[in-house]
Amino acid sequence: KVRGKTAFDAMRMGDAAATLVVESYIYYLGEGLTNCVNILQPEVVCLGGGVCGEGDSLLIPLREYVEKYRFGRGNIRQPRIVCAQLGNDAGVIGAAMLGR
Repeated sequence: KVRGKTAFDAMRMGDAAATLVVESYIYYLGEGLTNCVNILQPEVVCLGGGVCGEGDSLLIPLREYVEKYRFGRGNIRQPRIVCAQLGNDAGVIGAAMLGR
């Protein structure tokens, strides 16, 4: 089974195809995040999903991309881009909290 972690692991081992996959993923995610940041100007962007397990390998290039291409650099603070603390259990925990 191929997952996001598979591509990141292969990239770390020097696989050129996996490197291209990860770079493309970060590029397109960065494009989407930058658009959301430009429109909504949030203080925090919280990402979820299994690929967040990659930590700084994902977050650092995303933060750099958003900082480079967002509107208002220098005038408006860049939002913090973080991974969800509850990980893949966030949906289940949220559903359980609704039942309280």
